[in-house]
Parts: sequence; structure tokens; C-alpha cells
Amino acid sequence: MLSKKITITHLLLFAFCYFSFAHVPPKKGNTPTSKTEQQASYRASCSSGDAQIDLDINNVRARLKTAGDMWWNNTDAGYIVPNVEPGEKAVASIFAGGLWIGGLDQGGNLKLAAQTYGNASGSNDFWPGPLTQVGETSPDTCANWDRFFTVTKTSVDQLKANWAKALSEGRTELDPNEIPAEIKGWPALGNPFFEDIHGFSLPSVDFGYNQLAEFWDEGGSTGTYEPQFGDYPMLNLRGCNLNAPTIPDEMIFSIINDGGGIHSTSNGDAILMEIHNTSFAFKTNDEVNNMTFNKYSLINRAIENIEGTYFGLWVDPDLGCYRDDYIGCDIERSLGYAYNSDELDGVNDCDDCQVPTYCTDIPVVGVDFFRGPFNEFAEEIKMSSFTYYDNSFYQGNTATTDPQSAVEYYRYLQGIWRDGTPMTEGGNGYDPTSTDVTKYAFPAPPNDPNGWNMCNEAAPPGDFRMVQAAGPFSLIPGAINEIVSGVVWVPSIVYPCPDLSAFFAADDKAQDLFDNCFEELLSKTFEPAVFDPIKVFPNPYFLSTGGLLHIEELPSKTTVSVFDITGRSLKTYTGGSQMQLDLMTDLDNPSPGTYIIQVKTEEHGAKAYKLLIMK
Repeated sequence: MLSKKITITHLLLFAFCYFSFAHVPPKKGNTPTSKTEQQASYRASCSSGDAQIDLDINNVRARLKTAGDMWWNNTDAGYIVPNVEPGEKAVASIFAGGLWIGGLDQGGNLKLAAQTYGNASGSNDFWPGPLTQVGETSPDTCANWDRFFTVTKTSVDQLKANWAKALSEGRTELDPNEIPAEIKGWPALGNPFFEDIHGFSLPSVDFGYNQLAEFWDEGGSTGTYEPQFGDYPMLNLRGCNLNAPTIPDEMIFSIINDGGGIHSTSNGDAILMEIHNTSFAFKTNDEVNNMTFNKYSLINRAIENIEGTYFGLWVDPDLGCYRDDYIGCDIERSLGYAYNSDELDGVNDCDDCQVPTYCTDIPVVGVDFFRGPFNEFAEEIKMSSFTYYDNSFYQGNTATTDPQSAVEYYRYLQGIWRDGTPMTEGGNGYDPTSTDVTKYAFPAPPNDPNGWNMCNEAAPPGDFRMVQAAGPFSLIPGAINEIVSGVVWVPSIVYPCPDLSAFFAADDKAQDLFDNCFEELLSKTFEPAVFDPIKVFPNPYFLSTGGLLHIEELPSKTTVSVFDITGRSLKTYTGGSQMQLDLMTDLDNPSPGTYIIQVKTEEHGAKAYKLLIMK
């Protein structure tokens, strides 16, 4: 029988300002304290991680980096949904993201690493590559590992087919030419091809390593990666069926650490943490086609326990236009999310934000802990807090803006404000006089008329950053703690104060797939989506201008129906690939608001699009 050897691898007092320039991150890079400057004499001086790559297999194009941050390219937003061809308008749902980790050593000293925008100016808390068993690295090691390792299901399937063919021919070893290049270059323990391909050697078991990138060990006996004998990359998820390896459609692996230099973003002392990051996605014809996932394996390379540890995901969700977003969370789902503050993605129109927007077809985006870290009792910790702060460019209460020290980063991870004030329910969550303490900002859905959400607070929209954390837990030297997160995205939500039922259903589906090792996806062949996007313009449709509503790139023999927001049918049209609708006459001078355009064919069923009619 085949067996597997696992180898791993704001609301600022409700004040808001609008700017006439495009979205840029706040200037980062704090002046080091004298203590931090003294660390330079014994910390490795690695260069900043510069490598970038896109996870680009489905309807998402997500930028990845080797510096502890992600989803941006050091200048522009890099989490693009829907994925479009080069040269077409690319709209982003997330501007940037980063990892935050903090805890206490045995003497009660804070150790912390956190990344936001600093890599753009050479301010880092993370660097590429592994650490030794005692937490050391070198500039050469960091430089060698400033790269990504990518493998696709197509390459794995080719390797498996070649191996099956070889066995049928009585051969017990593949010729190197029969092994796809991605698989030969995979950074798994003992890979005999690695050094020839990449120009440097892998760490060995003697170096303190028994964990690198994950693979399926076809022979099941050596514990080392030998693709010439049928081994191939895989995604190992704790608790999954060992006889059914999980192979995403695309999988990208990298290693980072926080021991490569002075922590010039947070000014924190190094934890000596090594993190193996596997980003992956599936190409489907359902909601999963709009999702990406990340698996983080945390390895404590310090020689002592780190207690009171929190792992956080910092997210700057710019849903198209960065100036009109709201945020919220779902505690039970361990989910933080961003949605638009009104029914138009833009301040006054769709083109006044200096970045591409979703205009009237606005989605919702969220980040979920599908698996949180485990504590010393082997109990999973899901999202323990959901905090936020606003862009420091905006004027308001400085206690609810960007952290400036390691202690302030750690406070956000703990679910409290940067000045140590507990977060409280109501308003913007900052009220030192209140005793209604909470760890979760805006936990009620936007359409809940009685809950604490930004809609009910009539909050000025803003450029918010979310911090969702899980903890506290202990990190034992050499032990591994596994965390899996994912980004969920659902298009065409009806605004304002939207009903997020479809979004929550998509997140529940993703959680169920994860809990079942994605087996449902691995057994299916997916056909292309039914409809390509159609063109509806002008959208918004202005009553003051009038004219015809144009619908183009329709399937042939199409029925188009117009509904109001309550679902009442107003008018039905039939035609071919192009239609021109006289809304003023056919709808008898319609009132401003949101309308639904339904496109339907006998062969492919129906799909709905939103139309915004304005004065």
C-alpha cells in the first residue's frame, strides 16, 4: 500500500477627509531606538525580500511577496478580482496584507514581528529564507531564498502519468527529462535536482531540518523527495486522508523569517520565527473560483518558549475605491470583511477615485481563519479578536490609528486600542468611559437594524485596516503550529447595508471544503462558466440625461427582464446579441434606485446584473 511521509515543509471620531490623489500607503519606517540600533552588531544584515509573483489560476490574481507582506506590488493594489487579461481594467478588492506575530519570552520580554507597507521603503520585520536550529541566518541564505517555488496540478498529473507509464513498461525510475521542471525544482528535503536547478543546496537533516516543502512519498520509506521514483509536491492538511493527497490547481511555496535584521517596521525584538507559506487556489465554475488560500507553518527557532503568542492577519481592504468602505466581522465564522458604504463605488461617481472601481456592480470581500493555531491543550483557537484602525492621513483620535511601536502592534493583536484602552461596543468602539468591553468590532451584519455595524452608526466611510488575530498560544522551540486562512469574494451584492447571505454561504462552503480536505474539488472536472460578462451602459443611468440603455455581448435568443429591488417584474424584452432599452418610456419615468437586469436563455439559465438609476 502506498503511504505518505509528511515533510513541510473609525472611524476616527466619525471624521473623514477626501483626497484628490491616488491611494498611497502612509509613510513608514520609524526611527530606530537606541536599543534597536545596538542590535545591529549581532543580527544578520539580510537584504530586503524583493521577489514577487502572482497566484493566477482562477478568477483571482493575487500578488505574493517574500517580505511578510502580500497582495500589493509596493505601489499599487494587487488582489485583483475578477481576473482580467493584461491591458484590461483591473479592479482590486484588497490593497495590501501582512503578517503580525507577537509573544513573550521566559523573562516577560515582548518579541514581535509585523509587516505593513514598510518593504516599499526598505523597512522590514521579515526576510526570505529559513533559520538554523538555533535561529541563525546569513545574507547569502536570505538572498538564495528570495524566490518562490510554483507547481500546478497539470505538472503533477503529468508526473503521475509518466510514472504509471514507466511502471507499465517495467521501469522503476524516471528519466530526468520525464520530470516536469516545476517538480524537479520543488524545495523538498533531499531533492537531488534542486542544487542544479537553483544554484544552492537545501538544508539537511544535520542542519536541524526535517521539514521543508510538502510532498507525496510514493515509495513511503526514504522520507526524502525523489521525483525520479514517483514523488511529487502536495498540500498536507493536518487530519486529512493520507491516501488522498490534496493537489490544488496552483500551489506556491516560500519561506520567510524574522531573524534577518533589525525590525524597522515595528521596532520589536526578533522572535526567531520561521514561517513556511503555501499559497494555493482551485479553478472551478462556482464560488471557489473567486477564492485563494494560505497555509502558514510557524516554527519557533528560538531556544526558549514564546508564551502569550498571537498570530494576526493585517489587511488593508480597498474594495475598488479606497475612500468609501465599511468593515465588519462574523465571530462564529472567524471572518472579517469589507463592503461598500453605499450603492456606488466612488465618492460622487465611478471615476473620481483615481483607481479603477466596481462602479455599481460591487462585491464583498473577507478573510477567514479556516484553521487557527492550537494551544498547549491541542485546542484550536479561531479568531480571538477583530480590531481595526484608520489611515493616519485622516484627522481624528490618534489612539485609533497606525501603531508606532511593538507594544502598540501587540495591543492590536490582543484586541485593544494602541493606547491600551479596551475596545467597547457602540460608536467607533473607542470610549474610555464605557464598561461594555469587546474584542470584536462591528460584529452584526450590515442589514441588521438593531446590531452594532457601521451602517447603523451612520459612519463616515473610510480607508480602514483590519487586524484579525488568534491567540494566545505557546510556541515551543522546534514545534510547528499550522494556520490556514482564505479570502472569500462574492460579486454583485445589492447595496446599501447589504444582505450578506450569499457571502456567508460562500464562506460556509469554503469552510466545509477545507474541513473535508477539498476532496469534492479533487474529484470533479469543471466546465467553463455559463456567461461571459455582458456590457450594460450607461450604468449608472441618469434620469436627467435620459437616452437608451444599451446591453451588449448577450448570448443569442436572449430574454432580458427588469426588476425593481423588491423583485417585482417591470418589463421583459427579447432579442439577439444587442439590445437598446427605452427605460424612460417602458418604465414610466422610473424612480432613482437599484434595479436588477436578468439575462436568461433556455440553454444556460439566468444570471442577474445590477443597474443603478440616479437623478
